[in-house]
Amino acid sequence: MAFFFTCLFMILVFWRPQEWLFPSLYGLPILEGVTALAVLGLLMEASQKRLHFRTDMPHLYLLIGLWIAAILSHVAHTYWEGMMWTIYPAFRLCFFTLLLMIVLDRPKRLRIVAWIMVLMSSIMAIHALMQQKLGYGFAGQPPILQWRPALQRNVVRSWFFGIFSDPNDLAQILSASIPFAFVLTRRFSFFSFLLGFGFSVLLVAGIFATYSRGGLVGLIVAVILMTARFLPPRLFATCSVLTLLIALMVIPYSKPYLDESAHDRVVFWGEANWAFKENPIFGVGYGMLEEEYVGGERSVHNAFVWCYASLGIVGYWFWYGLLQLSMIGAWRTMGVTRYSPDEELT
Repeated sequence: MAFFFTCLFMILVFWRPQEWLFPSLYGLPILEGVTALAVLGLLMEASQKRLHFRTDMPHLYLLIGLWIAAILSHVAHTYWEGMMWTIYPAFRLCFFTLLLMIVLDRPKRLRIVAWIMVLMSSIMAIHALMQQKLGYGFAGQPPILQWRPALQRNVVRSWFFGIFSDPNDLAQILSASIPFAFVLTRRFSFFSFLLGFGFSVLLVAGIFATYSRGGLVGLIVAVILMTARFLPPRLFATCSVLTLLIALMVIPYSKPYLDESAHDRVVFWGEANWAFKENPIFGVGYGMLEEEYVGGERSVHNAFVWCYASLGIVGYWFWYGLLQLSMIGAWRTMGVTRYSPDEELT
């Protein structure tokens, strides 16, 4: 039950049917209801001992600490309304992360989630391509027309609904879904490679439709990490160093190609760093960085900068700890041989 509602939550977040497919449902607390049902299912399955979670793992305590840090970021400024507003959104993010860790306890469920991510991302990629070819996507949504000084012309940028209603965010999720396209089957074979390659072509086309430089960087990172899985460690290290050196040599020549958006982004980072220096312990408050410190309520487009400026050193410590544990866990799984479809992961 908990796993079903977890998957349903992911589909609603990705697909956003209440915003374009069923507009009559817009404004209803659907995600809140699904979250409540997921909590209920989790408690029921835990009472029946059908779910097991190791409480000695640090992830649980880091997530609780991150949630509390988000609340304290407003308490430090005696902004009680902001504190009350933060309790549920921050809880939902932390709880959903914990829920994924609990219910994804066997390879079969991991593959189901991979299928959901790839299929939902493919739907968004089709939407992006429709905007490029037809001039509109699902529900008649038009693309964004933006002037690019480096190209000296307007570009048509595709975007989606909800949390992906920004071309950069859409490109990032499409890039992140590409590695999942190659783990959809139980065993890696020529057929699974063709399946993953087919989905990847569609996703890459969607990335290019967004005209997002950040999406291209994400695509390059995804390709590098996938290549690292098959290259010998020494060869991969050599290629990584060479790539880094080439990138450092090219950076000084990229200034003429930076448009207003890229320039503003660096300015926003500077404003966020100034805000962090003024409030280093608890930050400026969850959700307050864009509203009070960054001009025009624009996003800083940098998760690291946003986290330490919004939550301070306290919140950043918990967030960065979770990030490091995820990277270490992903690296360790490379040494895992095989699991049966229903064998529990430990």
